[in-house]
Amino acid sequence: MIQDSSFKKEFEFEKTLSEYKRVKIICYLLAIGMLVSILNNYLDFLDLQRFFKYKTSGYAIIIWVFFFLNYELIFLFLLRRYIKNKLSINDHVKLAHTLIEIIFPGILMFMLTVIEERAVYLDAPYFLTYFLLIAISSLQLNFRISFFLGIMAALQYSALTYYVYNYVIPVNDIKAHMPIASYYVRSVMMLFTGAASGMIALEINNRVQNSFKQLVEKQKIINLFGQQVSREIVDELIQRKDELDVKRVNATIMFLDIRNFSTYAETKDPQEIIEFQNNIFDPLIEIISKHKGLVNQFMGDGFMASFGIPLQTLSHEQNAFNAGLEIINKIKVLAEVGVIPITRVGIGIHSGEVITGNIGNDIRKQYSIAGTTVITAARLEQLNKEYRTQFLVTREFLNKINTNGQAVESLGDVSIKGFEKPVEVMCVKV
Repeated sequence: MIQDSSFKKEFEFEKTLSEYKRVKIICYLLAIGMLVSILNNYLDFLDLQRFFKYKTSGYAIIIWVFFFLNYELIFLFLLRRYIKNKLSINDHVKLAHTLIEIIFPGILMFMLTVIEERAVYLDAPYFLTYFLLIAISSLQLNFRISFFLGIMAALQYSALTYYVYNYVIPVNDIKAHMPIASYYVRSVMMLFTGAASGMIALEINNRVQNSFKQLVEKQKIINLFGQQVSREIVDELIQRKDELDVKRVNATIMFLDIRNFSTYAETKDPQEIIEFQNNIFDPLIEIISKHKGLVNQFMGDGFMASFGIPLQTLSHEQNAFNAGLEIINKIKVLAEVGVIPITRVGIGIHSGEVITGNIGNDIRKQYSIAGTTVITAARLEQLNKEYRTQFLVTREFLNKINTNGQAVESLGDVSIKGFEKPVEVMCVKV
């Protein structure tokens, strides 16, 4: 399922963190078990001394918990070293570790059975340790490990049952115990528990993997487009990854420049300059996003925005035109209320075919837009200085939109640097 190598590495590390939490839980439980065992061995507050035939059994339990706990602590230390160095532990190591874990309950019950020479330990709560270990194995997010643990637990308990009924219980006492089939049923239940935990682990693995992969994809898109990408666009791009492939598409490009910014910056300190840029750019970015556009690049005192890419929209020309009008009106309002000084901008808009795509490598990628449409829009924005205007578009662009009564004046055919044929430039009266 995982194809991206960087994603696989990150996800495997997350699984290592999950394994660390699982082992930590076991350590806490064993530490509590150690405390209870010691207190009970000397104080008998659980009244279990009557349960044991020999005092040795109490010490055997303490020793068992001690070795089990230390084994887990050693592995916990190993996991901590791996996590500190940002390394992942592979599934083979986790499988070997959990197989050793599942042997511990069998060792305890066999040990007590031999010491006490009784079969009661088949019914003692210690066999529930199997179910506990199998259940929390789901945190390893591996179906095979959980299912294999269920198999191993079932085999151990079945073998212990066979041993007890054939070599421990006296013949005349067999009727005092449950039928042997009842204990084999428990073994089957352990097997089913392993399968169920495995299915849960598989489901959690798939859900976590999908969620984690989505987060990685979102981060990639944000890295490509910056923080100007709305959540809606990010979510849609995840579903339509082909939109980021290199291709030729129709789109609308807007260039915007703050007039006389250099003169303004010369007389202001850096804090004032940054405050001015934030006060003017923040609302402009919101306007661009509102009209389904995207700010692709900041250029000190201006920016380039695109409409209709990376996600195709049928009305990208109209969206860009409406955004341009709203931007100029917004700047007027900001100046009137004193948020910014009186400011003029230059806007150039053109639509047509562009070449877009995700260009770069795994270290650095950028969503690039190129073509004559981009150059034309940039040149139009620069022409605002020459004609002392604020909003210029081409006749070709104007023919694709509804001006909604907004006054537009032709400036005639204008020669644009880099193009053989002149372009009819239209001035939007604002």
